Amino acid sequence: MIMRRRAGFTLLELIVVMALMGIVFFFAIPRFEGTFLFDDSKQSARWLIGKIQSLKEEALRTRRQHILVFDLDTKRVWQITAGMTAEAIELAMRRALPIPGGARAVGVEFPPETRITTGRAQVYFYGDGHSDKALIHLQNGEAYSSFLIEPFLTRVKMFDYRVGFNDLR
Repeated sequence: MIMRRRAGFTLLELIVVMALMGIVFFFAIPRFEGTFLFDDSKQSARWLIGKIQSLKEEALRTRRQHILVFDLDTKRVWQITAGMTAEAIELAMRRALPIPGGARAVGVEFPPETRITTGRAQVYFYGDGHSDKALIHLQNGEAYSSFLIEPFLTRVKMFDYRVGFNDLR
């Protein structure tokens, strides 16, 4: 009678593999901590990029105009949609919050040379899938960053410094 060995791994083999994986992760994880996804100073950038992309998608999905409003004086942001009642707009303004992560919007630019640095700036996202072309400038401490919104692209381009439309040419 021939005895067949059962297929599978022994407990010792599993322990050795788990120990090796632990050693690899021990050395690999610290390298990822400084990246964009784990950097707390980039929380504002991640939030803004996500908000812009979700508004573009929501405007296309609902076929309604969505507006991202920046109050540069009070450093708060909110969104509204076309067709909202005055009461609903007022409620959205009262629920406005600062940008998460400690950054604040310090300016919004529209081509060719419209710069808004005080008051309110509105970026429109249209129901057919396009949006305003705009540069949004954030300040976090002494650091500046700019975010380029292209009318027909869902991806937002981020710059780790302040740029203007003249710098992009």
